[in-house]
Amino acid sequence: MIEPASAMASTAYDLYYLVNGERYFRRNPNHGVTLIDAGRESAIAWHPEEAETVRRLWTDIVSVNMTSATSGKDIVNNCRINFRDSHFIVVTDGGTTGEVDHARTPVYRDFVRALHLRLTQAPAGTIAFNAGASEGRHKVMTVIGLIAALFFVGTPLVLAFVVRDWRVLLTLAAGATFVWPFWKVIEANRPRHYDPRFPPGELMD
Repeated sequence: MIEPASAMASTAYDLYYLVNGERYFRRNPNHGVTLIDAGRESAIAWHPEEAETVRRLWTDIVSVNMTSATSGKDIVNNCRINFRDSHFIVVTDGGTTGEVDHARTPVYRDFVRALHLRLTQAPAGTIAFNAGASEGRHKVMTVIGLIAALFFVGTPLVLAFVVRDWRVLLTLAAGATFVWPFWKVIEANRPRHYDPRFPPGELMD
């Protein structure tokens, strides 16, 4: 005998998140996000530490914004989900301290793809899908990146021609290694819209 399929199915993702502009301090205790498939009651849910589970319907979502950030060593990916009442949740592949947790990056990638797969069913134009920083913030990031490149790469390059000492090339290599993650993030965070069928892979790596 074949059992009837359940009217409600859910998929849980062990990912850390921040809600409504919360910031990392010493540690983030909140993790665990669930996508719920239940017809018109389909939703996203999360369970804050020492609080009741929060559940928001797909129809409450007005936009999704994907970004990344770096401290100069590793890149952390973020998916911000905005709701009609101006509240939002930011799901990340970072760990409890906010630094990237490489073991969670594949989980994060699965979550983002599953989320977008569900949201493609929304009527066209009801949800905005944006990647990257705002225009103003991206310009600031670009200026800072140029200054860093000139200081950490340009200066050693000039010295290499002036002093003609190969050891200066070691400084040049170190500077390039330091600057590269920032330029990678600057490029990935170029402000743009995207098709929810194809979420930007450079913001899920």
